[in-house]
Amino acid sequence: MKNAFIFPFFLFLNFIVVGQKSIGEFSHSLQTDNKTVKGSFSVVNKMTNDIATFISDRKHIYAYLTDDKFVVKKKLKFKKNTKYRGVVGKIYSPDNKFSFVVSNVNVTTFGTIEFDFKKDTVVFTKDPFKTKGLTLLQNFNEQNKSHLVFLRKKTSELVVRTYTNNKKATNTTFNLKGDTFLIGKNKKTSLTKLLYNTLYNDYTITKIQSFEYGETGNKIQPVSIETTAEYTKLYAENDVIKIVFDKNKYYTQVLTLNLKKGTHSLIKIEKPLSEITGRNKASNSYIFNNFLFMTACSRKNLGVAVYDLENGKKLKEFTLNYQQKLPFKDVPIVIQGKEYKSVNKKQTKVFFRKIYYSDIGITVAKQNNNFIVTIGGKKPATLHNPMMSLKMGDNVSIYAVNNYRGFLDPHSYILNTFRNKKSTYFKGVLDNEFNFVSIPIKENVYDTINSYVTKNRQQENSHVFELNGKMIYSYYDQSANMYKFLAF
Repeated sequence: MKNAFIFPFFLFLNFIVVGQKSIGEFSHSLQTDNKTVKGSFSVVNKMTNDIATFISDRKHIYAYLTDDKFVVKKKLKFKKNTKYRGVVGKIYSPDNKFSFVVSNVNVTTFGTIEFDFKKDTVVFTKDPFKTKGLTLLQNFNEQNKSHLVFLRKKTSELVVRTYTNNKKATNTTFNLKGDTFLIGKNKKTSLTKLLYNTLYNDYTITKIQSFEYGETGNKIQPVSIETTAEYTKLYAENDVIKIVFDKNKYYTQVLTLNLKKGTHSLIKIEKPLSEITGRNKASNSYIFNNFLFMTACSRKNLGVAVYDLENGKKLKEFTLNYQQKLPFKDVPIVIQGKEYKSVNKKQTKVFFRKIYYSDIGITVAKQNNNFIVTIGGKKPATLHNPMMSLKMGDNVSIYAVNNYRGFLDPHSYILNTFRNKKSTYFKGVLDNEFNFVSIPIKENVYDTINSYVTKNRQQENSHVFELNGKMIYSYYDQSANMYKFLAF
């Protein structure tokens, strides 16, 4: 067998739950000398519905190929190598080859590692792609393709490098120098300046992850306010990328990149409370199934608007005043973790003030034919050393900003934000015509998992992934030396 290169394991969480339903387990039989596990995660091959689960200790990587009932079909064991520390993409093939796009710790050099269960080999191939002058903004996986989005700072170009299972990588370049971006009501700026985040001393985009299998009513996964309160977000579907900019408090700017055609477009949509100056309000937006939901909040008013991104038509806009009760029944508001089930005018005023002084966010999910809208704000982040790396397992680290964005493992990242949310928010229900209605709101899957987490003892080396329309919570049970899978 060829030498194995490092396969990093920072796609895991530090807690465990007793799940709703146990759907399988297997014995971690490859590890015989020491039962200490440093990390684990699973990848589903949609072409075969087989699952590859990778478990690591200090020196080795153990790989198990199972069917969707978690019956082991093949086992592999490799030695670690510290040359490439970051996983930034995944690809699989019909013959159960699992390839990962990997990077060095500085995310400037890339390659692919192919795990072949049929041949019992691991092959590393260095990518000749030159990254001088480029900054990696974000990655995303869709339709068994792995995309890396780079910014060329000097020319305001975006370069998207795409990896597929035919072992060929291609580049698509978008020249945005001629496009007009705004930072205020009329003040122009460049793409490079708009992407720069002074808090992290870096160029950042937050990824809003699609459901890979699309078997639910939501194209977009449930996302917490802690995520959507960021001011630059990326959405991807069917080789089309939408990057949404919300630093500007007057306009939401939507940049659409078509990877197949190599074309792009930029639109600006006016936010609610446009008559209020930028310094006296907070604002943000969220895209759900091609609808743009925008919100803006001052000390006295909260505005919401909904647009159809296909035609730019405004579908709904309304403003709530701090002297009013919130216009829906039986929906509590949460103020810094404390829930108020009966909302009065005083609490509405406090709520508006908390939102105004926080990092505002809005998120949307679907429940039957209704929209569940969450509006709130998280406590503003404080400046720290942005170049300090996070330890994410044995000999694995990556810049904190990338880990914070859910750069590599969106499922686990999203669950972690739901577990740690301390934001102020309320949830309301809108019907198909975007009018408020009063119906019970169901828990989303991450809230459900989180409920179990809080009731059970903590356990390390766990992971979350999607299989057959269900969220799977997996973990290593050290006492039994078993790897277990729970469905939610």
